[in-house]
Amino acid sequence: GTFSSTKVIGLPQDLEEIVAKIKEAGGRINQLELRQKLPQSESKISYMLADLESRGLIRKIKKGRGNIIILNE
Repeated sequence: GTFSSTKVIGLPQDLEEIVAKIKEAGGRINQLELRQKLPQSESKISYMLADLESRGLIRKIKKGRGNIIILNE
């Protein structure tokens, strides 16, 4: 399938997948929930989220012991 609407130019496939999952969830998702939707390990997902954050695509909000991941518009 093509994600023409979620396409961010030059984004690696695995990062693109995370962005797509957050979009599906309505633009915000609990990090734990996100992890359950993805095949990667927790450390890999944390690393990928940090990458997305450094690109300015998402932001993380501390919530208790977890994070809420919010897609930047």
